Amino acid sequence: MNKVLNRTILISVILFAMASGTKAQFNISAEMKMRGEYRDGYGMLLDSSKTPYGDILGRARLLFDYTNEKITTRFSLYDAWVYGQNYYSSDTISKNTVNVYEAWLKYNFNSAFGIKVGRMEVAYDDERLFGVSNWSMWGATHDIVIAQYESPLGNLKGDAGFAINNTAPANAYLGSYNMKKNYKYMGYLYLNKKFMDNKLTLSVLGIVDAFQKSNITTTKSTTKTDTIFIRNQHDSIIGTSITKTPVTTSTTQEFIDMLYARATVGAGLLFNSKKWGFFVNGYYQGGHTPDGKTLSANFYAVWASYQVIKPLKLQVGFDHLSGNNFSDTTAYKTKLKGFSTLYGTSHRAYGYMDLFNSLVKDNLSPGLNDLYGRVTVNLNDKMFIEGTYRWFSIPYGYLYLKPTKAKPLGYTAVSKSLGSEIDLMYSYKPIANLEFNAAYCFFMPTSTMETYDGLKTGTARFAQYAYIMITYKPNFFNSGKH
Repeated sequence: MNKVLNRTILISVILFAMASGTKAQFNISAEMKMRGEYRDGYGMLLDSSKTPYGDILGRARLLFDYTNEKITTRFSLYDAWVYGQNYYSSDTISKNTVNVYEAWLKYNFNSAFGIKVGRMEVAYDDERLFGVSNWSMWGATHDIVIAQYESPLGNLKGDAGFAINNTAPANAYLGSYNMKKNYKYMGYLYLNKKFMDNKLTLSVLGIVDAFQKSNITTTKSTTKTDTIFIRNQHDSIIGTSITKTPVTTSTTQEFIDMLYARATVGAGLLFNSKKWGFFVNGYYQGGHTPDGKTLSANFYAVWASYQVIKPLKLQVGFDHLSGNNFSDTTAYKTKLKGFSTLYGTSHRAYGYMDLFNSLVKDNLSPGLNDLYGRVTVNLNDKMFIEGTYRWFSIPYGYLYLKPTKAKPLGYTAVSKSLGSEIDLMYSYKPIANLEFNAAYCFFMPTSTMETYDGLKTGTARFAQYAYIMITYKPNFFNSGKH
């Protein structure tokens, strides 16, 4: 950790010296976030055998930004932790150390076009497919190269990104890469165009991510036979004994050149006026899943908002993620219809209790419908409250059930309703860069939701979640301000 900090200080001195003698700007800033939580069904329903608990999470980031006429760069460090995970007095930190969160540079060929390369956050529009996962203390970054264009008027933007993932230390090109949650190759195109004095925005996004076929490990069991000779005190053989030892050997077959790619393509349209707001988007997902099954899935979302009076805003919306009909056991063996939101941010889109974060990213899922209404009241320019009601359901009335002799079908019939969630949130910004945030959320599950989370019908506890969070983003130094 000391080496990382020493190098960071050295980089800071160099960048400051460069900024002092040129038309450049150097900035040092930070982010400190602490969140105390009470979890009683957060992430997954609990039954009476489980005990609710509280915890405190923390995050610290240190950001160095440098800009001149041709170069824009960022280098940021971070640490994320659970309070108490390390000894309070020790010269050794056993869990988590300072790591590099972002490290990228952008070379601007001219005022409109540049290439950005390194480790960076990737986020577009409502962060449905690419997001920074800011709710998570760890966040999300990609090692990627992005070509970026922005028109002089700022009403047209376009990005083209490409990434290749490898193991460390780096293997030969096209080496084996079997990290389940990571793509081996990924490329995308993004376009954003504004019309009607920026009131109407059209965005188009296409993504292809490819995964190496999973390794296959075969296990072979054999029996090793040894003969033990029995000798007397004169070392003469007077008998034998046979011993049998079971021996297990395993062989792993890698498929370095066999890739399964999926493509996700779609568009979104956003309209904003003084009082009204409308949004609609949709995506189709095809190709193959990492296990080789054919994929055909879709997603769409729509919402409308209205500013009733200056402090009061109403919003209603509906999201649909296609899912698998598990009762069609023949089709399910070869073709999947569950839509994955890929690398998007789930927390703000599917309820603050995060009960569906895994579901929306899994092509094996039963799908999800989310009908919601939201009320936002701005008490003043520093404070607002928000209340959201959500009703969740699945497109088909079936959930996957692992086949057994007692239940050989591989699915179980259920009602489509999963339950309702209410999220109540309060935000207060007493001064610039400092925010207090608190929320209380609860979920009213149906028997289908209990089955989905592996509980017996009627055994789920009352699911609730509460937190208090402090976020401070100080700016330590800016060479442009004296």
